[in-house]
Formats: sequence, C-alpha cells, structure tokens
Amino acid sequence: MDIIKLGLWMGKHLSLTSGHRLARLAGSTIALAQNSSLMLAIKANQWVASEESLNRKQLVQLSRQVMQNDVLALFDFFYYYHRIEECKQRVRLSPNFQQILTEGKDQHQPQILVGPHLGAFDLMGLLVVKLGLPVVILSYPNPKGTYKTQNKIREDAGMRVLPINLSAFREAKQALKHGESLVTGIDRPIESNQEVKYQPIFFGRPAPLPTFYVRMALDSGATVRVVYGVAQTDDTFFLESSAPIALEKRDDLKEEYILNAEKVLKETEKVIIKYPDQWSMFYPIWPEVIPQIKQLK
Repeated sequence: MDIIKLGLWMGKHLSLTSGHRLARLAGSTIALAQNSSLMLAIKANQWVASEESLNRKQLVQLSRQVMQNDVLALFDFFYYYHRIEECKQRVRLSPNFQQILTEGKDQHQPQILVGPHLGAFDLMGLLVVKLGLPVVILSYPNPKGTYKTQNKIREDAGMRVLPINLSAFREAKQALKHGESLVTGIDRPIESNQEVKYQPIFFGRPAPLPTFYVRMALDSGATVRVVYGVAQTDDTFFLESSAPIALEKRDDLKEEYILNAEKVLKETEKVIIKYPDQWSMFYPIWPEVIPQIKQLK
C-alpha cells in the first residue's frame, strides 16, 4: 500500500492518542539509523544552525526528537484531514497571521508566504485553505511516487499545487495578480548539477536555496512574510507570521537577489532557532559539513 494512503487510513481509524504513540515509536525507530543519509542530513543542518556548537551526543538526541516530531506532525495531518472542524478548534492564530487571512480574503494585496519546513507545514497549508484563504502552492519539481500522491491530497483539500517549473512561475504570477496568496518552502536546497546562481548567507554559510520569490514580489508588489505552524504540548497548534518584509530594488541583479533573500532568511533563522526540534529539513543544505559531523566527539 502507498505510504500516503496508509497514513490516510490510519488517520481515519486511529484515535489521536494511539496515533501519537505509534508515531513516536516509528520516529524513534527511524532515528536508530544514525548514519543513514536522512539522519546525517538532519544532523548537518542542525549543527550549522546551532553555530556548530552541538556535540555528537546532543546531535543524536536532537535528531531523534526531530524525527519523532516529524512523524507526529505527519499523523496529525492525516488525522485532521478527516476532522477539519475539530482541527479548527485546536488552532490559535497570532495577530500577524490573522492579518494574512484578512488581507488574503479581500484579494486586494498580493501575498507571498514563505516558510521553513517545520513539522506542521502541511497542516498549516490545509488550515489556511479551510479558513478561507485562496492559495497557490509552489512545490517540489517533477514529483513522482509519494510526492505525486501528496500533491493529489493537497489538491483534494482545496489547495492549488504547482510543481516548480517555468510554466508554474508564469501561472503563479497570474495568481498573484488575481489576489491569490502564494505559498512555498524556503529551506529546501536546490538540486542541480550546475552551480547555483545565487547563494545567500543562511546561518553564516552560503546556501543553495531558492530566491525566485524576490523577483516575483518586486514585480507584483506582493508583501513577503515568513510563516510557520508549530505543535504545542497540549495537542493544539500555533500559526505565526513575521511582519511584512520590505524588499529593496538594486541596479545590480545579483545584489538585489542576495540582499533580499538574506532579509527573508534572517527571519527564517529566528524561527528555526526557536523551534529546532520541529525543523524537518531532510536534505543537507551544507553537505560539505557531513564529514565533520561524522568526526564529532
């Protein structure tokens, strides 16, 4: 059975308590393979984000928490996918996030909402649609297998999903003109055999992260905010947003992209520093540090 279909079945038939118990066990089991590419990526990202301060034992403990929280968030998404009204009762919105919904529903001011992959990223997307915000999601390019199924579920929930390509960029620009809000992840490294054109500084190191939203925002006049959703210890969720980030135009295109992307990434850093155990980035942003991770004491 496809893992997404299995998750949907479990979300429909398991209680929240049983599902969480199973999710913690599954996360702990996955985390046992500390030398897998998945766990090494988590540890490398967390090590850089900690200002390279964590030792081997601390990274093992944190990576286990990350994996447990990610599987918990995955089960929450599947559980509340079938119980959206119950989910609405468990969510709390910050004033900044409430402003996003108000402005987005008016459809007068285009919005670009970018965020790190914290555990509740997908549940946040589901919630904003159900709370009445028309959104377009720019997602992983050329989706296959699980990614394709995941996008189908998002679309069934009311989200418009566009895997990233030139056509998707054109469609996204039109969506902004029509008052829809654009949502995309900001912390997944670009997979390319060629040198990435722009590498803004993220946690003190150049990072091959997407910067396309800079040009989209400057061309459309859209506001840019960093958004995120986090699970609370009482099984509720908190949706938060930064204030709008003022982007600046420059004559030099590279300077323009780097300057503005780093403004946005500075806000993203604050979120990750506050909730490191919910940062579910499973691809190494800085693969060059993995050998150092393996040698930590």
